[in-house]
Amino acid sequence: MTAKKSDTPKNSSKSDTSEFSPAKFPSLRQFLRGYLHEDWQDEYETPSEAAVQFCEDADAEERQHVALEWIAFCEQTKNLSLPATASLLSDKLGSSWHLKSPEELQAISAVFAQFARKT
Repeated sequence: MTAKKSDTPKNSSKSDTSEFSPAKFPSLRQFLRGYLHEDWQDEYETPSEAAVQFCEDADAEERQHVALEWIAFCEQTKNLSLPATASLLSDKLGSSWHLKSPEELQAISAVFAQFARKT
């Protein structure tokens, strides 16, 4: 009996991003391009501060869309290396933020967590 592709355990250091589709994250892409653009550090001290500002600027629907897409992005990338995740953020989603630590991801998750509830 041959193992199905889905039966193969995922490698926690996996860096294959070929299955990632930016089309699944339009609101997140818009947030990243609008708030974590090339000059984001002139406006915000941290990426999570940019997320807070977005939440203040956006309406409830926009916040919820970005929050849900952020959670989905984090779930989809949880087994990727930090450099692979950073590459997706910049190359596929258009951010100019250079991810340096998992704590940065967690800080943004904390900001968006309160807006992720489906109504």
